[in-house]
Amino acid sequence: MGRKANGDQTLALIDEALGIVMGEAELWKDPRDGFIPTEGAKALLGHLHLVAQEGFPLALVVGPAGVGKTLTCRYWAREHEAPWVRAQPSYSPAALLEDLAVELRITRTKTFRVLLSMVRDALLMSPRVIFVDEAQLLDRPTLETVKYLADETGSSFVLITSEEFEGQIRRHRDIESRIGTVARIGPISLQETQAIYKDSGYSPEVLAEVHTLTGGILRDIVRLMRQMDRVVEWSGERGLTKAAFTPAHVRRVASRLNLAGSAR
Repeated sequence: MGRKANGDQTLALIDEALGIVMGEAELWKDPRDGFIPTEGAKALLGHLHLVAQEGFPLALVVGPAGVGKTLTCRYWAREHEAPWVRAQPSYSPAALLEDLAVELRITRTKTFRVLLSMVRDALLMSPRVIFVDEAQLLDRPTLETVKYLADETGSSFVLITSEEFEGQIRRHRDIESRIGTVARIGPISLQETQAIYKDSGYSPEVLAEVHTLTGGILRDIVRLMRQMDRVVEWSGERGLTKAAFTPAHVRRVASRLNLAGSAR
């Protein structure tokens, strides 16, 4: 009876802490401030180096949401000063060129053909690796513009998309024939989760529960771990330390989050 009472008190303490930390607007932002070199991320970086080395017209980066596709590609793009554009709904060829002009520091013009020529000439003088995030939003004319710029300038376009949209991009034979490599990145394993957080202060059992609840989706793992840390920070003086954290406590914290990879 005493153990159950203590357990209930601890869960109540977690709820009290969550009532404070969960009210912060930044909770819903991507919590990762730094690049996490998972095995999948390192393999993806290898693909990107191959793209730069071989000059493939197109490359595809595919994986479920939250596994680190965009974060890893942004890391490479920052390291190599590569242009980055993010497709939006109804993303037209003109919108693509305007975003590229900003990245290439070209004075924009409202005349499509003039802007196309300016972007082409800039890339022809200095071929680049160019990233297009949310590539599933590219319609056929915009894909044709990407293909044209790749063919004319020797630049490489890396198209980033979720796995459910891969076929949508590759169904066009002229696009498929130009894809030099397809990089796939997925959830991380239990072993890798425990290796990344081996110095976190939480037990292997707690980390195993984190992995189970998140399905190995990196974004969810980091978000859940951050909330656990905040609960401990708020309630540590009242006995809930990292060493005292249990799988039940993890489930309590996770119940407040929308974990896309959750197996719950």
